[in-house]
Amino acid sequence: MAKNVAIGSRGDDEATSRLETSSSCFRLNLSSSSTAARVESSQAEEEQMDACIWSMLPVELVDKILLWLPIPNLFQMRAVCRSWDRRIRSKSFTLTYMKTPSRGPAAWLFMCSSFNCREHTCAYNPLQNKWHNFPLSFLPPCIRFPLTSVRELLFVRGGLNNAGVLAVCNPMTQAWRELPSMIHTRLNCLVGVCCEDTSASSYKIVVAGGMSECGGDYECTTEVYDSLTDSWQVTGKTGRELTVHLTWWTSNTIFCNGVLYCLTSGRPYSIIGYDMNTAVWTEVPVPPPKFLFCSFLIERRGNLMLVGGVGTQRICEHVHIWQLLLQGSTQQWVAVAKMPQEYFLQFSKERNASDLKCVGDVDLVYFFKDSHTQVMVCDFSKEPAEWRWLPTCPLSANFHKFSVRGLFVNPRLDTSI
Repeated sequence: MAKNVAIGSRGDDEATSRLETSSSCFRLNLSSSSTAARVESSQAEEEQMDACIWSMLPVELVDKILLWLPIPNLFQMRAVCRSWDRRIRSKSFTLTYMKTPSRGPAAWLFMCSSFNCREHTCAYNPLQNKWHNFPLSFLPPCIRFPLTSVRELLFVRGGLNNAGVLAVCNPMTQAWRELPSMIHTRLNCLVGVCCEDTSASSYKIVVAGGMSECGGDYECTTEVYDSLTDSWQVTGKTGRELTVHLTWWTSNTIFCNGVLYCLTSGRPYSIIGYDMNTAVWTEVPVPPPKFLFCSFLIERRGNLMLVGGVGTQRICEHVHIWQLLLQGSTQQWVAVAKMPQEYFLQFSKERNASDLKCVGDVDLVYFFKDSHTQVMVCDFSKEPAEWRWLPTCPLSANFHKFSVRGLFVNPRLDTSI
């Protein structure tokens, strides 16, 4: 018994010794860890640049750092403090920004209320796959009808009491100005804009048709505004029948290969083009496919495209995309894509396809409706073309449903108006 006790006591001593040794090792490791942490912290403090050093960075280097930020982040930085706002607004930053090539799909899709873009406008950024609320509240209350766009500029006209007033703005910088008055003030006219030289900042606006503000009769003239001279010029007369079509049966315009095209909405559909070089209106001799619903013209990489619903009688059954191709000595509409049926059925389940709308930029073709359902895009940069839904548009949550217009704006900070 005593032997067993002696052995047990010796075992307790060994266990105690091992515990003390283990505790010593733990304290040593803990002390080593703390020492290592203090050393790393000390090194980090030594490596951290002093605020004075940061403030002494050359402005050219600061500009190049800022250029890596997406446009939304630049606007957030401008709101932080006055010095950052001045830095981003500075001439040196603007000059550097102009020399920076755009990264990825540049144009944002602006969804505007057709009757009040000041309060109801949002913009989709394809790079971030994200919508931004973008009210144009910097515009005067009397200017609120969106018309068209080119590059970084958005064109808006006045309300019912001043419908002849046209204004141009850069939604990103909130800079805007009213354009000179037209030679012949008119109401409900066709307005199209074109950029003949993509490397230049100039543009031209074509106005045709409409009702004369003075006598109430049709205004059978075409006039063109040139941003280089900041003036209007009457380029010629238009026939009365053509004027009626331009006044009541046309909406969107597309500029392609020197011609401003518009599609009449009254059946039978017809395509009318204004040649910027000859200043002559002509009807495109190629008839669009029959039984079209809600058709729209778009431009893709120098080609004229036609989008529309196809069906029998008054029922839309499919949505197709055609391209105008030269085959031999004749031109013909050739089908290049068709909306997948599952997308079409979901797109038209709430209402029929009568309010279908479409806009296109480079390889992206967007589909939407006045009923503010989801927006869908067809991406021609993929092979085969890829169809997908965008995140929910903020306008869809609006209780009041209204007509919407889709316009493309390149997010640039350097554009003068």
